[in-house]
Amino acid sequence: MSEETRATYRTRMTLLQKMQKQYDEKAWQEFVDSYSGYIYTIINSMNIGSADADDLRQQIFIKLWKKIPDLDLNKISSFRSYLTVVVRNCVKDFWRKSQRDANRSDKLVQSDSELVDTVSLPDIDDVIEREWHNYIAALAFKNIAEYLSADATRLFNETLKGRDIKEVASEMGLPLSTAYRLKSRVKESLIAEVEALNDYLG
Repeated sequence: MSEETRATYRTRMTLLQKMQKQYDEKAWQEFVDSYSGYIYTIINSMNIGSADADDLRQQIFIKLWKKIPDLDLNKISSFRSYLTVVVRNCVKDFWRKSQRDANRSDKLVQSDSELVDTVSLPDIDDVIEREWHNYIAALAFKNIAEYLSADATRLFNETLKGRDIKEVASEMGLPLSTAYRLKSRVKESLIAEVEALNDYLG
């Protein structure tokens, strides 16, 4: 992670400490910028309409804004675990309300225990975990992309599509040894950036 990127992401603990005051607008905006994309991808994965998705994302951030001041940060080993609980509960509440409203319109009101059959708890957890890794990987590549050569970026993207590196190297007019070296360099940088982002955001 470059020094510039480090300056962009405060340490998780420092950011949360600032947010506990609730009136640090800069810290709150940084928090929203850091996690908004991740939360939105989770919501989209649940096949929730765009209008409802915006409302749900806002509800999640409002709940976080209210709850973070009361957190005992010394007892939290992973903020992502806490975030997962909040997002999961908000999504389940959304599905309960949606299903309850639909059932009422059909005069078939069910108890809460019978609702949320569409997305089970394990499914939600799987989506949250998958989208976290996807989000961090995409953010990591975005962060390192500006430091990569055009050849390195193109080569890596093409091999990610499943193309054979020999074919791509030939197409780009690169010696095979150079192609392997470029791919290895990008992979090493990406792994390091993912680890750094998990430390800063997870």
